[in-house]
Amino acid sequence: MSSSLKNKKKIETIFEKGSLIKGKGLLLKAYDFKDDEIKFAVSVSKRLFSSAVKRNLIKRRLKEQVKSLEVLDSFSRGVSFFVIYTSKEILSSNHIKNILQDLVKKI
Repeated sequence: MSSSLKNKKKIETIFEKGSLIKGKGLLLKAYDFKDDEIKFAVSVSKRLFSSAVKRNLIKRRLKEQVKSLEVLDSFSRGVSFFVIYTSKEILSSNHIKNILQDLVKKI
């Protein structure tokens, strides 16, 4: 089962040493920690959306799509990843789902 990525050292390692995959409106950074757990985090920039309501809406959509898709099943055990929202407009859940599926295929 997956859980939220909260360890500061792991987050720093993902950004320093992790692989980057770009999609339309999303970035995915992943790193294999080889610790038999899959963790993920999502991020929406305050520069893109100054309203906290909009940022939280996007975060909820991202988390739901990551959990509902087979995104977590496609990663091997020990891989933690970070999904970064880069689109300047609010994407629908279906659009986010399609982009995530494309990113997973690139892995």
